[in-house]
Amino acid sequence: MKRVLQLIRVEWLVAVFCAWHAAVPLLQAWRHSHFDRLGWLAMLIWLIPAARRLWAGVDTSRHFKLAVASLAVSFIGVIGDLNVLIYIGLAGILGALASVTGKGWLWLLLAVCWLPAFGFVLARLHFTTLLVEILRVATAAAAAGLGLCWLPAPPKNPVPNL
Repeated sequence: MKRVLQLIRVEWLVAVFCAWHAAVPLLQAWRHSHFDRLGWLAMLIWLIPAARRLWAGVDTSRHFKLAVASLAVSFIGVIGDLNVLIYIGLAGILGALASVTGKGWLWLLLAVCWLPAFGFVLARLHFTTLLVEILRVATAAAAAGLGLCWLPAPPKNPVPNL
């Protein structure tokens, strides 16, 4: 029962809102833009540390302020039709669910690797499609490596404080 109540937290509702509004534009960018074809792979690689922490049962209630800020940014993006804000809101709530701390904020900032803006900026700097995609996946791999080091999974059976 406790596990079911944990799933009905505000953070998860914000995550659904952000993912709902980001899904279609992200999928369209990843499907149709030559510079964003591997954005989905970069996102999956980037998500590895968050998935590991969530699977281990990390407490998601620690970052309520980040969840509220993510909701606000995403909502402004929806109202203003600014996809980049919607994506930033999605990245923020994923960071809140992963309960980022300390150096883990760098992992959160490296979410830029799966954003369509990454390909847009590098394309304007005259990078080739292949180079953009290599940099995208390499950045995601670096972020995942840093995230695995800096966002360790919580212990399965924590020792109670005496």
